[in-house]
Amino acid sequence: MAKPDLTSALKDIRSQYESLAAKNLQSADEWYKSKYANLSEQATRSSEVIRASREEINDYRRQLQTRTIETESLRGTNESLERQIQEMEERHIEETTGMQDTINQLENELRSTKGEMARHLREYQDLLNVKMALDIEIAAYRKLLEGEETRFSTSGISIMPPNPSHSYSYQPRANISSSSKITSASSSTRKDEADAGSKTASKTSAHRGETYEEIIEETVVSTKKIEKSEQNDG
Repeated sequence: MAKPDLTSALKDIRSQYESLAAKNLQSADEWYKSKYANLSEQATRSSEVIRASREEINDYRRQLQTRTIETESLRGTNESLERQIQEMEERHIEETTGMQDTINQLENELRSTKGEMARHLREYQDLLNVKMALDIEIAAYRKLLEGEETRFSTSGISIMPPNPSHSYSYQPRANISSSSKITSASSSTRKDEADAGSKTASKTSAHRGETYEEIIEETVVSTKKIEKSEQNDG
């Protein structure tokens, strides 16, 4: 009976193991290479994503800095505008106060001017009344003198003209409130003074007869005409 050849069997087994090891090594190398290629590709893609993310982060950071700078600038502008608004309000209040003081001062001056105008108007009316009374007396004496000269010239007697010593004293009125009161008071005063002048002239020429009374009436009528013309002019 023949003995098995262990050496050849071992060689066969060894060759089988070597071929199997080579196949396993080749498959492992191929698997490693494929995995390495996949991982390299994934790493490349991840690197690109990371680089894009970093660029985006930097972009966002730059935008944040820009927005921060703009916010600070706008905050400063807002504070400046608020200060300007406050200054304008204070200046407006000061101007308003000054204008109100000016208005009050002008109103006081206007009231004072109106009071002075009323006072001057009363004084003017009083002087006008005095003037009218004196005009009445002067006209009455002139008429009397003319009548006397005419009468004595016709009778051939010359006389010296009388020297009237009648004086007129006047006390100014006070507390007249309106122009209508001043007008009515002046009209009544003129009439009273005209009557007083006519009465004075009548007393002086009572012995002269009706001729002097007619002279006084004519004087009063002419005075009233003068008063009406002055009122129309006024």
